[in-house]
Amino acid sequence: MDINYSKYFSSLYIDYYYGSYTNCGPNWRENNILCPFCKIYYITDGECEIKIEGTVYQGFKGRMFFIPSQTKHSFYHVNENYITKYWLHFEIKAWDDQLFKNLGLPYYIDVKEDEQIISHFADIFKEAKENTLASAFRLKAGILSLLSDYIALADQKNISIREETHSEFYSVISYINDNLQNKLSLDGLSERMHMHPNYFIRLFKNRMGTTPLNYINKLRMERAKSLLENTSLPISEIMIQVGFEDLSSFSNFFKHYSGYNPKIFRKTFGK
Repeated sequence: MDINYSKYFSSLYIDYYYGSYTNCGPNWRENNILCPFCKIYYITDGECEIKIEGTVYQGFKGRMFFIPSQTKHSFYHVNENYITKYWLHFEIKAWDDQLFKNLGLPYYIDVKEDEQIISHFADIFKEAKENTLASAFRLKAGILSLLSDYIALADQKNISIREETHSEFYSVISYINDNLQNKLSLDGLSERMHMHPNYFIRLFKNRMGTTPLNYINKLRMERAKSLLENTSLPISEIMIQVGFEDLSSFSNFFKHYSGYNPKIFRKTFGK
């Protein structure tokens, strides 16, 4: 039966966080993380392993990974042949927040001819540095082009949309994502699910692999990093956008999670 895919993309939303072309050193390692954004890695040299939802995949030259948001994964080197990679962190929503997790895309593809892939990354990084209306359109178009090529190179027979019914729970996830600037309490979130807070915490941790508070803090951290790196907004405005009213509290929070204070992070990584 033919599927009308267009209906799933009528409310498409894309938000670029950050990305780069990086030679990863010996400290490139994280275990069992659950990111609130999507990731794409394209490895151009070296060797590594990436563990996604309990399965270990080999990473090497020519292999490209797509890790949907809220997917538990680990990454690490296997020897001193450290990888060099293009990488991209971004948010994409369509139909519901879980579309790209339910799409059945493979976690990796092998790229034989990479000229166009590299061109997409270069375009994305170029437009991310600009601050014009045209570049904002081209940035989103670049992410879509990269994803389109990934899907085209994947095994089309195994790609289908699984319409899972977790709408009530994922409406809370959407609410968190859309209200980072507001106070988000455990009592308020559990009330939206008509649950006791303790039961809500257990459900959340079972579904997301982490507690509601850790998820919110991680999302706020990544949003703040993106705004510091890719915009010239005052730190006082960024603080408000991620739910803080006091600059000292925001600075302590940011340094706790990133190792930098906000000013140093912007000076070091800002575009």
